[in-house]
Amino acid sequence: MRILFHLNSMGHGGAERCVSILCNFFAKKGHHVILATEWKSPKEYTIDANVHRVHVGLDAADDKKGRIAKIWLRYARLRSCIKKQRPDIVISFCNKANFRSATAMLGMKIPLLVSVRNDPQKDYAPYKILTKIMEQKAAGCVFQTPDARAFFSQKLQDKSKIILNPLAQQYFEFLQYKSITREKEIVTVGRITAQKNQMLLLKVFDKVCKTFPEYTLKIYGAVEDQQIFEKMKHFLASRGLENRVLFMGEVDNIQEQMINAALFVLSSDYEGMPNALIEAMVLGIPCIATDCPCGGSAMLIENQKSGILVRPGDQKALEQAVRYMLSQPDKAEQMGNQARLLADRVDPKKICEEWMEYIEQLIKK
Repeated sequence: MRILFHLNSMGHGGAERCVSILCNFFAKKGHHVILATEWKSPKEYTIDANVHRVHVGLDAADDKKGRIAKIWLRYARLRSCIKKQRPDIVISFCNKANFRSATAMLGMKIPLLVSVRNDPQKDYAPYKILTKIMEQKAAGCVFQTPDARAFFSQKLQDKSKIILNPLAQQYFEFLQYKSITREKEIVTVGRITAQKNQMLLLKVFDKVCKTFPEYTLKIYGAVEDQQIFEKMKHFLASRGLENRVLFMGEVDNIQEQMINAALFVLSSDYEGMPNALIEAMVLGIPCIATDCPCGGSAMLIENQKSGILVRPGDQKALEQAVRYMLSQPDKAEQMGNQARLLADRVDPKKICEEWMEYIEQLIKK
């Protein structure tokens, strides 16, 4: 089978990780996998040597071209790539790649499978015409939650499937030999952006650390919004917390870095299916997460049993949850142990086989 994946890049993000796992799995099964990306990121997930990488984005020589010309070039290069590679199916991830694929493939009989990864109100509502084209063109769609699926037309819903994100195999291998010793650390993982709302967590930590002075907060993730990062640093300086809150940046071995943490907190305003939360839960770290629109966190956490859910943006509720977890370590550990049971639902082999079964159904139609 010839399978062509399309997304912006393979930089460190949830969609990119999922694509890397799928590409590598299908390639190892003997399928011909093509990965068509717009650009290469400084840090990317590892791709199997048998996956054929193709550049379909803009080149340096295109910088002087106008906006419309650049848009046309990107569609034209993707269309040309698909015609040349002649895949049995095209699979695109995230809104921009979904729109490009649907438009570039107009008039083609090759099935298109799109994957919706984030809150549709943010990623699709502002683009009504492109969303309509995608809904009409797509042979199928993978959603992560029922709430995300409900946003779209009944036509797209009827030909869709809900599949969770696969967890990288390295987590399962790591847990086989790792013993855990809880440290006085709170951790969070995510790019520093408005979406992740780490400022909310900083405000909560500012309150909580007075009662729990032995704790530090570690923030893992690349700085994507420099302005927000500067605001965060200014806030910490004004509160004298520069040595209590540590910006760890991107790390390759995040599971080793955070497995001993006393608490993981996801403070996002919106999410699809948060990979960072999946990873923390499978590692058995007690977790608190905002119950974001689309319901990704709620699909993972059974509230008060395998973690705690709070309303997005609710500083008081988040502070109460953090205080409870830190003051009740035995209860927190029970939730962490319960969270580990998520591992079976995100097993990469099972998830990849779900994808393959769905792909085969779409090709046969």
